[in-house]
Amino acid sequence: MFCIKCGVELADSEKSCPLCGTRVYHPDIIRNETEPPYPEFIPNDAKVNRRSILFIVSIIFLALIAQLVICEVSVSVASGWAGYAIGAVTLAYILIVLPLWFKNPNPVIFVPCDFAAILAYLLYIELITAGGWFLSFAFPVVGAIALISSAVAALIKYVRRGYLYIFGGTIIAYGGFMVLLEFLLNLTFGVSDRLKWSFFPLFGCLIIGMGLIVIAICKPVRESLRKKFFF
Repeated sequence: MFCIKCGVELADSEKSCPLCGTRVYHPDIIRNETEPPYPEFIPNDAKVNRRSILFIVSIIFLALIAQLVICEVSVSVASGWAGYAIGAVTLAYILIVLPLWFKNPNPVIFVPCDFAAILAYLLYIELITAGGWFLSFAFPVVGAIALISSAVAALIKYVRRGYLYIFGGTIIAYGGFMVLLEFLLNLTFGVSDRLKWSFFPLFGCLIIGMGLIVIAICKPVRESLRKKFFF
């Protein structure tokens, strides 16, 4: 005997499917009152205190930072390497752990804050190394990605429909970003005197993005793809 919903093989004594819970009924089988072949599922009501785990994780991050400071101080000739490591650890905490403190973190707030933290870390590196690349390269590159990502996060959160338009426009925007990236590379580091490789990802992103927008506009095509790929 098999479950009519999920197809799991059942013993004659089963009154309900142990996998999906569907009631078992067969008019031609006399049910025997025997021990079920599967043990009764008892849900575990124990709840993990998330804040306690986050507090422990935060202590680990603080201990790691303290260890880096101690290592830097204990070295006879301080080279300032600990600053890079401490900045990286702090950045990882902001990007990964900090949103978990909130029950429903708002991406519209956290995405710009994450990119602001990245910019602060890059600015620190630029000030230490005196590279002169922050304003001409890092700031516009990270800022452009931040604007696109923040816009996508806001649209996905507050717009309930039109995801194909959003994804299509995002892909096109990132294609334009590749042109900006090559231009800034040439301007800051003198890689080349003209644009070369960025047009390839631009054209690819244009084709894919426009394809998604066309699918979003043309309802018969959208319905056909939904039926074909079962989504």
